Order: sequence, then structure tokens, then C-alpha cells
Amino acid sequence: MFRALICVGCVWAAAGSPCTQAPLQGTAACDTSKTPAERAQYIVSQLTTSEKMGLFGNMASAVPRLNLPAYEWWSEALHGVASSAGVSFSDPTPYATSFPQVITTAASYNKTLWSAIGTTISTEARAMSNVGHAGFSYWAPNINIIRDPRWGRGHETPGEDPVLTATYAAHFVPGLQEGEDPKHLKISACCKHYYGYDMENSGGTDRYHFDAIITMQDEADTYLPAFHSCVVNGRASGMMCSYNAVNGTPSCANGRIMNGFARGKWGFDGYITSDCQAVAAVNEDHKYADPDETCRDVLEAGMDSDCGQFLGQHLSTSISNGVTPMTAVDTALQHLFQMQVRFGEFDPVSEQPYLNYSYKTDLNTPANQLLALQAARESVVLLKNDGAAFPLDPKAFPTVAVVGPNANATTVMQGNYYGPATYLISPLTGIGKYVTTTYAEGCDIGCSSQSGFAAATEAASQADATVLVVGISTEQEGEMNDRTSIALPGYQEQLMTAVLSAAKGPVMVVVMAGGSVDFTVAKQSPQAK
Repeated sequence: MFRALICVGCVWAAAGSPCTQAPLQGTAACDTSKTPAERAQYIVSQLTTSEKMGLFGNMASAVPRLNLPAYEWWSEALHGVASSAGVSFSDPTPYATSFPQVITTAASYNKTLWSAIGTTISTEARAMSNVGHAGFSYWAPNINIIRDPRWGRGHETPGEDPVLTATYAAHFVPGLQEGEDPKHLKISACCKHYYGYDMENSGGTDRYHFDAIITMQDEADTYLPAFHSCVVNGRASGMMCSYNAVNGTPSCANGRIMNGFARGKWGFDGYITSDCQAVAAVNEDHKYADPDETCRDVLEAGMDSDCGQFLGQHLSTSISNGVTPMTAVDTALQHLFQMQVRFGEFDPVSEQPYLNYSYKTDLNTPANQLLALQAARESVVLLKNDGAAFPLDPKAFPTVAVVGPNANATTVMQGNYYGPATYLISPLTGIGKYVTTTYAEGCDIGCSSQSGFAAATEAASQADATVLVVGISTEQEGEMNDRTSIALPGYQEQLMTAVLSAAKGPVMVVVMAGGSVDFTVAKQSPQAK
């Protein structure tokens, strides 16, 4: 069954299948005995050149003549179905289960957990799709390698270890894509950002202009293993080429890595999208080619879909000027329609069990929430536990001071690329369920002032124990936002020192952060347990 985007608040609505009506009914496009590639090839053969031009953006146009509705390729599911162009969080699907950020769940080293999270996310995605509130193509996981702890998007990834990241991809991706129906994709996963992408905006260079200089050994040892595993072991059906260049060639124009490695050596059989505006960056930022040549270069290199408007604005002219051949255009479209065939959009409803999933029984269920809780419990990293201070005994410590800039944090715990959660429990609220608490922020996350320190130290001096919650947030790290230091922001380290000195009882220091921070003060303090 096809899903069409009406684009009023990006809400989806069901449309009739093209295979239940002329002109595609009864043709090879609808012949389920044929392969997805054969069916896609027939669909592309029926398109006019003008109709083809509207199909390359992430918001692919409708083709009314063939009863093909519009389709939004861009949906997110990094650690739960997330707010994005192809997802609508409105009644009856206002929430989705929110799992811990990837850098957290990776610390569990639990392959079964990663697979279960993927399975739960895809089930919820299908339940939302069945009421027209989501699509089938999700741009996750992010499997870039952290080479600098100050990188703003490191928290989206499993971390700095190529082996761990490769293993994560091999288990999370099948969870997203595979289920009870071997004929159709449950949803499509996307290995991103391919490749050498690990900076946002640092040292006068941003991700749109960055040219990563990578040796062949570092490429083989560090940058490619996760993508190889994502394709070969995870059987991913999607990939995304990145903003940056590698050794002078923009990733989205790099045929060596897309057609050479992914499709040629690894057997990748899916679609490749650009990151949003990455095709424009090939021309405008990297100055790699003029607009006509850019259209040709990205398509001939193996990219199929442009998250953006560049191909929509320039491809027709490039074809007219004899620069981009129609063979490159048709090959990309065949990859895209092959995906839609694999989603089940040209098949009878009766042959698609995923269409039976319901928001009433499959979305944000108690079991799904328990899985998110399990993920959090298995992933918290205990750096220190002097004197077996943990877990705190409420009888021994009936009063607890909960202080620090993240002590009452809620949305910061979701990181980025998240959907609305049913509820968010801050450290202050959670601890308050067991003991009597006093709260003092001390300073905000940027901690540019020490004016609140007195209240924080006073609370710590009176309580039986203190929980000090410091760290960073998306104010310090995120897309287009790298840090310049791994130190805690502003005066947070001074706040930590003051609270540790003033506290009457043991101090449990909690760092809430996506990226790494310098925690030397807490590590060396005997008061910090």
C-alpha cells in the first residue's frame, strides 16, 4: 500500500496502490514473481524525462499519470522514531519510545540489546506508518568514528572503536530492517555518514568545506570497517554520503567508495542519499565541479537521492547540455523504486503483515518503555565507587542535596534526533521518590557566573549525602558545533570543587554528557565517591 505525503504539517495519508488501477495494474511493476530490480526497471521505463526530474529530492514528487504519490525519504530513528520531515507526532501518535543516546547504549556492549532496540524502533515506525504518520526509510545509524572527543556529533555514534562500531551496526541494522516478513523490508536503515566525517565547525573550517586527509591504512583500519559491517553483516539497504571530501574528492562524488567499495566489493543492493545540502556543497563549497558536472559526478559515482534542491534545480539543464547521461539518471531511479518495491508499496495488502501493526498495541508500550529502562541501566558507566558507596541506602542517607546544572535536566537527556517521550524524569525527580531532597542549580549549563554557588554549597553542607550533576548539553555540542576543549563549561569545575569541600556527607558526582569531559577533580577527590 502506498503512502503519500500531503505536506500539511508533514502528515501522511494513505493512497490507493498504483497496482490496483491503470496504467500499472497488470504490468511488470505489479508482478510479484519478478525481482524488485525487474519491477523497478519497468516503472522507470514508463516515466517521462520531465517526470523523472521531480524524483531526486528527499521530497520526491508525485507522478499522477502513473498514480505514484509523493514520497518523503527523510525520516530519523537514531535512538527511537524521531522528529523529522517524514514523521508526524500528532494524534493518535503523539509519542514514541525514547531510548538512551547511542553513545550510552554502546557502553552496554550488549549485542542482543542493540538488536532489540532496533526491532522495537522499527515496530513503532510501522505502527505510525499505518496511520499515515511516518515513512519507511530512516537515516540511522550514525557509524562514524570519533577521532577527536570535541566533535559535536560524537554522542550519536557508538564511539571511537571501529570494532565496537562495526559490531553495533551488524546488530542494530537487522533489528530495524528484518522481521516476520522476509519478502519486504520492515523499514530501511541507512549507514551514515560515508565517510571520514568527524568535524562540524572548528579551527576556521566547517563540515561543508572539510577535506579529510586519510592514509590507505587508516582508511582500512579505522574509517571503513563499520560501513563494511553495516552493509555485509547488517545487510543495510541505505547509505548516506557525507558533506566532507576525502583526499580531495567530495564523498558524494566519490565513485571509488560508493560504486567501487559499497556496490562493487561489498555487494550493497540499496539506495544512497546525500546528506542534506551535500550535493550543493560539491559545487558551492568544495568547488569540485560546475553545476552541470556536479549532477553528472554524483549520479555516476553512485548517489541516488539528493537531500536538498540541487538536482531539482540543475539536473534538467545538465541533461540538456549533454553532460549528464540518461543512463545515470535511470540507474539512480531504479535504485529508488527498487526500495519502494521492497517496502511493499506495489504489493497486495494481504501479503504484508507489517500493515497489521497498530499504534494501539505496538507504539510506546509498557514493554517498550521497560526495554528503554533496561538499556539505561545496562549502559551507565560507573567510574568510581570508593567504599562501596553505591547504591545509596535511603535509611542511612534520608536527606540528599541534588545540585548542579544538570540536576533537574530533562530534554538534555535525549541528546538529539529524538521524538517526544511520554515523560522525562530528571535526577531531582527520580531521587525525590526515595528520599527528602534539597535542590540548588549552582549555575546553568554554561556556568558563566558563581552567584549560585553559595546555595549549592549550603545544601551540600546540610544534607546526609549529595548528588552533584554536571556536564554539557546541546548548547556545547551538536551539529555545526564542535567544542574547543574537553573541560567542563565555564565555572563548573569550580562548582565541583566548592561542593566537594563543603559537603557533610559523601558526594556522588554524575556527569551528564554526550562527549568526553575532563573529570580529574572528581577522580582525585576523596569526598567524591
